[in-house]
Amino acid sequence: MSKHPSILPQLLIVVATLAGSAFFLAAEHQVAGKWGFSLDDSWIYATFARNLATGHGYSFNPGEPIGGATGPMYVFILAPLYLLFHDVVLPAKVLGIACLCASAILVYHSMRRVDPTDRIGPLLAGVLVGISPTLLWGAVSGMEVPVYLLVACLGIYFYTLERWTLTALCWAAGVWLRPDGIILALLAIVARPKLTARNSIGSAVVVGVIIGAYLLFNYAVGGGPLPNSVGVKSSFGGNLLGREWSMATQWLWLWGLSLRPISLGHHFALLIPAMIVGSIALIRRWPAFVAYAFGFPLVFGAFGPSGGQHGRYIAYVVPFGIILACSGLAYLAGRSFGRHYAKGLLAAGLLCIAWQVYVGQKVGIAHGWNVQNINEMQRFVAERIRRGASPGDTIAVNDIGAMGYFSGCYVVD
Repeated sequence: MSKHPSILPQLLIVVATLAGSAFFLAAEHQVAGKWGFSLDDSWIYATFARNLATGHGYSFNPGEPIGGATGPMYVFILAPLYLLFHDVVLPAKVLGIACLCASAILVYHSMRRVDPTDRIGPLLAGVLVGISPTLLWGAVSGMEVPVYLLVACLGIYFYTLERWTLTALCWAAGVWLRPDGIILALLAIVARPKLTARNSIGSAVVVGVIIGAYLLFNYAVGGGPLPNSVGVKSSFGGNLLGREWSMATQWLWLWGLSLRPISLGHHFALLIPAMIVGSIALIRRWPAFVAYAFGFPLVFGAFGPSGGQHGRYIAYVVPFGIILACSGLAYLAGRSFGRHYAKGLLAAGLLCIAWQVYVGQKVGIAHGWNVQNINEMQRFVAERIRRGASPGDTIAVNDIGAMGYFSGCYVVD
């Protein structure tokens, strides 16, 4: 493998990612008329970031510390952006798009490590990550999705370099963005070839220190080991079998095998058998890829039945699954087309790309309507309240994000 990979494939990946992002932004502007977020949770992050930037502490209501943001690190990232631009909407979108571009490039380089002889597979993997409808939506949503994706993909890259401590550092740091990142953090300790107690000590220490600091922070601001939002949205018990079935169907939908004909999966279903073939080929060398791509939704399902809007809670399996799938496609193309395997791989890749472009158009338009709905409901009402309310007035609402950001009132959930 060349130590200096060609810049052209990386440029193509970035251009494809930027083109997909541009479509989402254009759809948002055309449908909604003004910039915003497609989830009320994004406005919760924005409110925390503004309060932190303006000297009111880590709080939703100014000066009242609370562990209400799922990803504290994301608040710490948004706060200086607000300080610089006095706004978080466009800065958060630019940050998200930049993170998605970087993640796609990291997947490209990781794939080159997985199969140094393949020139098409790494390019295909990078493009499929960059134009994934799920990840494009996340990039412009204002949520922590693209930042956690970048941390996960950086860990993937270090994992393929067999830099185990750096892998553990990245995947453990992700807990500060997504509490369920603890699953990846644990895989950094145990899911590697030639594992021994001795060679896992360094990774275990790194993971322990980072997660310990995270737990202490949550105790300091919220009085519990996890953010309050985690307790509200998750629980263990109940109909476990039903939860697992629900999560399995959402995982299949994410990869294009929808059990509801009216709901199109975000990726082409050909990737599922390709992932299985790739898993068989790579499980001994890269076991964490297989464990996370297939196992994470099942573990997550034990605590909650929903993968979230556009599969956002399980979206992080996408780069892992695409690396496995591209490896599997390369193997199948080689078996089917022999010396002409590149043509077969390219044809399969173009089918996958075409599907994602088609679905991405629909998801982008839906994103625009979600932004419009929040702008014309919660944001509109909050701005009306701000004009008529007095300082210190209290309002009680269900969706608190945009209300907290725009109303100027003390907000009770």
